[in-house]
Amino acid sequence: FGEKLSPLFRKGDVDGGNSASMMTSLMAKSLRNGTIQSLCNEFDTKFYNHLEAKGGEKYALLGSLAYRQVTGALTVVWNDKLQTYWVFMKEISSDGDVSTVDVIYPAAPILMWLSPETLRRTMMPLLAYANNETDAYGSPVYYNLTWSPHHLGHWPICDLAPEKQEQMPVEETGNLFIMLAYVAKAQQDVTYLSPYWDVMDTWGDFLVSSLPDPGNQLCTDDFEGPSPHNVNLAAKGIVGMGAYAQLLEMNGTDAAKAKASFYRETARNYSEIWMERADAGDHYKLQYDLDNTTFSLKYNLIWDQILGLGVYPEEVFLMESKYYQTKMNEYGVPLDTRAKFTKTDWEMWVAAVGSDEQFQSITDAVFKFADETPTRVPFSDWYQTDTSEAVNGKDGFRARPVIGGIFAKMLTAEEA
Repeated sequence: FGEKLSPLFRKGDVDGGNSASMMTSLMAKSLRNGTIQSLCNEFDTKFYNHLEAKGGEKYALLGSLAYRQVTGALTVVWNDKLQTYWVFMKEISSDGDVSTVDVIYPAAPILMWLSPETLRRTMMPLLAYANNETDAYGSPVYYNLTWSPHHLGHWPICDLAPEKQEQMPVEETGNLFIMLAYVAKAQQDVTYLSPYWDVMDTWGDFLVSSLPDPGNQLCTDDFEGPSPHNVNLAAKGIVGMGAYAQLLEMNGTDAAKAKASFYRETARNYSEIWMERADAGDHYKLQYDLDNTTFSLKYNLIWDQILGLGVYPEEVFLMESKYYQTKMNEYGVPLDTRAKFTKTDWEMWVAAVGSDEQFQSITDAVFKFADETPTRVPFSDWYQTDTSEAVNGKDGFRARPVIGGIFAKMLTAEEA
C-alpha cells in the first residue's frame, strides 16, 4: 500500500541497508560459533519426538517433510510505522497471491502448535486492510465489503482493490474467525483486537444473513468448480459463528457477552437445520440439494472440537468418520463424490478427529502416497487416491504451505 517493508533481519540497517544491522551481525556470529546449528539440532530432535509420540513414525516423517515447506512460504518484515513486525505468506504454485486467507487457514495448524504469535502476526496485515488502515502507508486502498478479504495482492505487492478480490465471503470470514479464536484462546488475550470489533461485527452479521445455506458461493475447493449449497462450506460458516461468539466472550463487556450469546445460539440453531437438510442416512451430503449418494470430507467441523464450541453434537463426527472409512482407496480418502483425488491437508484434518485406528489408516495412506508417487515435485496437497499421481503433474499443487494442515493432530490434545 505504498511503503516498502524491509525483512525483519535487516531492522536497524543504516542508510537503507548499506551497513549491516545488529541482528545480521548476531546471526553471522552465531553461525561461526555453532550456536545456530546446535539450536537447530535440538529443535529437530524435539520436533520429531513430539510427532512420533503423537502419531507414530510415519506421521513424524510426514511432519518433518512438511515443516520447511510451510516456513519457507513465510516472510517476516519490520513495520516501521507500528514499530513491530508483521508476517506474510505466499500462496506458492497455485497462485502468487500475498496472504491468501484460505491458504493461511489450512497451513495454520503448524503455527497454532508451535507459535500462535506467528499466526497472529500473519493475520494483522489482513485486519489492517479490512479496517481501512492502509492510508498510513501512502497509497491507500479502501475496503468496503461486508465480509473478510481473500488476499492482499500479488506477491510481493499489497495493493488489491476490494472489487478485484476472489470473492469467497463465507469461506474467508469463517476462516479468520476460527484462526482468531484459536490464537485468543491460546494466548488468553484479545486486547489487540480492540480496533477491529466493529468490522468483525459486520462479518458476524454477514454470516447470520448468509447461512445456514450459503447459496452459490465459492469455497476454497474452487478447483472442482461450482458447488452451490455446499454443506462443508455451511459448516465452516456455522462453526465460524461459534468461534466469533467465543471471541466476544473474551472481550468481557456486557454488550459483547450479549452478542456472544446471540451468535452462539444462532450457530446451534443453524447446526440443527444443517443436520436435517444435509442428512443422507449414514453420512451428510455434498450439497443440500443433491441426493444421498453424494458425500464430502467435512473437514471444517474439526474446529468445533478443538475450540470446544459445542455447536455440533458428537454423533455428527462419529457418523461422518465411520463413513469415510468406506470410501478409502489405496492412497487415501477422496475429497468428495466428484473425483478420486483428495487434498492432503483436508484428509489429515478428518483423520485428526477420527478414532486412533482411522488416524493411523489415513496417515499410512498419505505416507504411501508421499513415498510412492511418480510425480517428482515438492510435497503435493492434491493427488489421486487410486494412483498416487499429483493432479496435473508438475503443473499441479506443489510446495504449498497448506501442507501445514498435517499438524492438526497436534492440536487435538496436549502433545506428549
